[in-house]
Amino acid sequence: MRLSLTGRLGAATSGLVYDAVLAALRADTVRAVDLDLTGLDRFDAAATSTLVACHRAVHVRGGTLRLVNIPPAVRRQLFTAGLLGLLDSDSNTAQAPPPAPAQPA
Repeated sequence: MRLSLTGRLGAATSGLVYDAVLAALRADTVRAVDLDLTGLDRFDAAATSTLVACHRAVHVRGGTLRLVNIPPAVRRQLFTAGLLGLLDSDSNTAQAPPPAPAQPA
């Protein structure tokens, strides 16, 4: 099952994502959940906690959680938090994400 996330993933919306993942797992045929992050434009610490909680919930039920289409800014945050190795993704997680664009002085 694929769930597409858009907008901001943070304290106000993280519970909705977790609930959606749990609802998907209630179907007997669902063992893999893909979170499509294409539409995310904001991502905070609450979001990282939610992704870990989703990963645990899916894993306990014998399934897999995979992140797909991870925007570069989100990939950097996940890498910095040490979560790219924990969470499956659609690309090589062993490599560091590209550096953030330089900010004008």
